[in-house]
Amino acid sequence: MLKVNVRSFLSNPVFFIEVSRILAGISKLVTLKPFEPRSLEADFCNKNGLRAFLLEARVSRILSDSKIIPASLFFVAKDKRFVRAIQRLENRVLSGAIDFERGRRKLIKLEGEAFGYPECCVKAYARSKGDFPLETKLILECFEFGTFESLIDSLKKSEVCFFPQFFTMNFYPCHVDCRRAKGIGFKLEKFLGNYENAFRLRTMLNALYLLRVAYKSTFYSGSLSKTAREFFRQQEKYIVETLRAIAELDYEEFSNNFIRRALLKFQR
Repeated sequence: MLKVNVRSFLSNPVFFIEVSRILAGISKLVTLKPFEPRSLEADFCNKNGLRAFLLEARVSRILSDSKIIPASLFFVAKDKRFVRAIQRLENRVLSGAIDFERGRRKLIKLEGEAFGYPECCVKAYARSKGDFPLETKLILECFEFGTFESLIDSLKKSEVCFFPQFFTMNFYPCHVDCRRAKGIGFKLEKFLGNYENAFRLRTMLNALYLLRVAYKSTFYSGSLSKTAREFFRQQEKYIVETLRAIAELDYEEFSNNFIRRALLKFQR
């Protein structure tokens, strides 16, 4: 069970929810927004045997095309083993010792293992690079299976709706109803104990992030944009305006503020 006082937790809910995956034995490392060496986050890491690592990556894990795009990845882990393995593999790709696309898929699988993602989801994500993106497929499934409708309905009613399969940001289950992904979400919910409502809210926000991506797609062309435009035409005006506003925000800061306000409301 996560052991941290309420005041500390509320200072940065996203941080504590994410590092809980390591403490619960789900992940070997997690990616986070960088924090200062002298901070509450750093102090918590020191007390729990966690360390912060910065890796300058260049091989894109996201784009369908094989491209080199510099990015700074900030990890928290118990040791440097997986961080070193990721760096070595990336260096092999960049030096030409391994085919770029093959190496990129290996990177995705290695990171998926380190993050504790289900094997079925990692394989599906790796296969989708250079083909039909898993991110797009998942969002289309959220439309098809009513996930976004459930989310919007819960937000309208100020109710908590738990999406265990969306246990972390930038994770794309192989299917919107993936049993293994849900299992991880339920395990983390149990570990978080008194902060389980904060985690449930976090999963809602992760689903909302996907809806935010869908909203942005309406300004472009493609199968997702067509489905998204039709969906948003059926929504109340203020829903669309809210998404427009959220699209411009720092999403982690927005998430932290949302969780803080909701938890303080629950405590009244």
